[in-house]
Amino acid sequence: MNVSLPQLKAFAAVARHRSFTRAAAELGLTQSAVSRSVRELEEEIDLRLFDRTTRQVELTEAGTLLSERICHLIDEVEQTLHETHSSARPAHGRVQLAVGPMLSSMLAPAWLQACQSAWPDIDIVLRDVAPEAALHAVRGGEVDFAVVSDPEPCAELQFEPLYEETFHAVLPTGHPLASREALGWGDLNDAQLFGLDRQSGMLAAIERAMAAYHVRPRVYRPLGHFCAVLGMVARRQGLGVVPSRARAAGVPPGVVLLPLRPHAAMQVVLVRRKGRSLKPNAAAIWRVITEQEGPDVALKTG
Repeated sequence: MNVSLPQLKAFAAVARHRSFTRAAAELGLTQSAVSRSVRELEEEIDLRLFDRTTRQVELTEAGTLLSERICHLIDEVEQTLHETHSSARPAHGRVQLAVGPMLSSMLAPAWLQACQSAWPDIDIVLRDVAPEAALHAVRGGEVDFAVVSDPEPCAELQFEPLYEETFHAVLPTGHPLASREALGWGDLNDAQLFGLDRQSGMLAAIERAMAAYHVRPRVYRPLGHFCAVLGMVARRQGLGVVPSRARAAGVPPGVVLLPLRPHAAMQVVLVRRKGRSLKPNAAAIWRVITEQEGPDVALKTG
């Protein structure tokens, strides 16, 4: 069966107006063109859809059934096509982005400012969720893409490097080591050490670094956010380890942040569904974020 959308639109317009003349006016066609489309549809499905007289046009039983089933579907198809055409313009529409709480605190304000400056008519919805929830949202199509740190490999997802995150030690002011320019990982031995928990997405990288450099703290106290680590150290409860970019959120009084040497890094990545192209507006936001973090990160939308 070879039925076209123009044929169905012609039928729907005649069914709505009960007139070929008024249907032609609505569609911007000639009356003969509308009549031809309806006739071709009737021939294709081998059913008469209208009873025509010189004065009126009435639906047949088959035409009534088709009208009840098809007219609202044509409206939905046209609305979908309109929305699809609109979404193809990167300067408009909504983009949903999932970011872990840690990255959201450190980076999202600058990203959003840059995105709004570049694309003021794109509505960015930021979902502040744990890394696993962010990956789940990408897999389920609930968000366009996500930014997470140190994720486990996943066959359904494509990861694009955004930047490498390193770590700083947090010491209370006045600590004997606080005057140094940097701290060695070994300087954390025997300390009560505050760091980040698994929900932050950064614990695994901290644990790898401590194992690599044989760090044995007296106790490791995992906390949910770097602000809590800074607060504990400011009250002289111990030392801390936080991502280097925590400094961008502001260093409170009473603490000193020092780079940890040797460098231990973890990957912060952009995540989208594998084999799925980003919508044009989502690709535009992805591009702005990559440009914020480094011009050498390539955008791949294939």
